[in-house]
Amino acid sequence: MKKTNKVLSIIIGIFVTATIFMPVSAISSQVVYPYYGFIEDPDNPWETDYDAQDETGTAEYSDDYFLQPSPGEHSKLRTVSYALALAGFENLADGYPTDSSNPNHKLIDLLDQMGFGDFQMWDTTSEPDGHSMGTTIGRKTLSNGQELVVVAPRNYNYMTEWLSNFNVGKSGDHAGFSESANLIKERFDNYLASRNLSNYKTWVVGYSRGGTVVDLFAKYINENLSSYQMKAEDFYAYTFGAPRASEKETNFTNIHDVKDGNDLILGYVFPEIWGFYNTGKYEEINPADLEITASLVNITDLVDSSKVSSLISSTDGLTESIGTINGKEFMDSWIQFVTENGLTREYFDTEVKGPLSAIMKLYQMRTLDKQSEFTGFFSDTSKGLAGMAIGKVLMDLMIGGYGADLEESLANYPPYQDLTKILKGTAKSDDVDELLTYLTKFIGEYEEYESSFGEAPAISKDEFNVIKENLPKLIKALAPIIIADAAYTQETFGEDYSLYYTYTLGSNAEKLVVGHIPESLMPLIKSLTTEEDIVIPKAPDTGVAYNSK
Repeated sequence: MKKTNKVLSIIIGIFVTATIFMPVSAISSQVVYPYYGFIEDPDNPWETDYDAQDETGTAEYSDDYFLQPSPGEHSKLRTVSYALALAGFENLADGYPTDSSNPNHKLIDLLDQMGFGDFQMWDTTSEPDGHSMGTTIGRKTLSNGQELVVVAPRNYNYMTEWLSNFNVGKSGDHAGFSESANLIKERFDNYLASRNLSNYKTWVVGYSRGGTVVDLFAKYINENLSSYQMKAEDFYAYTFGAPRASEKETNFTNIHDVKDGNDLILGYVFPEIWGFYNTGKYEEINPADLEITASLVNITDLVDSSKVSSLISSTDGLTESIGTINGKEFMDSWIQFVTENGLTREYFDTEVKGPLSAIMKLYQMRTLDKQSEFTGFFSDTSKGLAGMAIGKVLMDLMIGGYGADLEESLANYPPYQDLTKILKGTAKSDDVDELLTYLTKFIGEYEEYESSFGEAPAISKDEFNVIKENLPKLIKALAPIIIADAAYTQETFGEDYSLYYTYTLGSNAEKLVVGHIPESLMPLIKSLTTEEDIVIPKAPDTGVAYNSK
């Protein structure tokens, strides 16, 4: 019996010793990733509920992806990179936690499934001034002995840090995105230095705003590879649906800028005509073949005071379709038009950014369930701004002494005259100023809403005052584009019509935005995943084991 126990002990000892010094084996498995389910049907976003629910999916992960040099046609790595980007969505229906040490548990769980550990997190909350960029960095050891450092930013529910999107700057890289990219760079530098890492690879992913920040960070790394003691083939960057933000067209092949070709709104957020580019290899995973309906506002009745009364009860025939056009061709034409008519990068930075940011900050500061209340305030005719304005307009017409009946009164009503000029494309700066003076009057005072509707509006008094101050400024900044659109439309399509670009863009918003809905992109990416695209080199036997957790 003793002899048996001794033999058994030797066998166990040999097994344990072999296990301790066994090279790290590559992790290869199906991982479960979370994603933020905005809608039930990505193809019909406005016909389904905006459910904002946590969902899950599966993707294949293997350490062997990183034993193949970057760049390459890594369709499996692209798929799991998007899964990782989706995990960085910070889906918190009640806003960010007040505890700054509270991590994104879904992201950590996914990275844990992949074998990563030694995590460090920054900006788990959002600062009111917008100067933040949620970032998680971790690492693991590959079977060839190299460290793999993963960098994952926040990719949704940005709250106020989203406001940096508007900070385009007058020159250079996009100022707001660049500031956030510098935050990630500083954290990456500190992470490497604190762990004395030198023999490592880097994997970085990002979606939408997070993707653009990653794009600029990845450009910086590529331009300074020697400082990081890293080869280009050891850097793997994947962005998804990322707007352009770089002043230079660099086309680094180890940066994969993946986009749905029909993600048209995002594709023109910060256009090349403003001097912006993505930094890597453009990968269009869905052909840009979206068709949209070209539409016009029929202004015949709107500018004829004798017919306006009939529009009060019905708006039938106010708009008119003029056919179907290619969405990309329309967007190309639209961005060219607005830029030629004054909406340049500098004009946006000096005139549009301020009031737009002030209003949007109010929206972003609200929790998700309260954001619809904010937007509803503008359109609510029962107790919101629309209702107040309509009531004051009708009161003005009745007691203002503009004419004996509605037709005559309306024809002589200054706001109506100014609006008619805008729709015909003949308005001057003074006409716009007069209309905005009336708008401020129609907005009224906060206390009027409760006395008129029986309850206070869904926004606070402070929010109300910000809207009242900045809404006229925003309309004034955009008025020249609207007037130019009206003039172009009248010249091109005739005097009965107005606002070709404005109305076509607005009426097709649901189609143009579909390509940017997060869950609509993954099926496309998965459909392009192949089994044969990974050529796995034989990993050297280092004889070193390392537990990264």
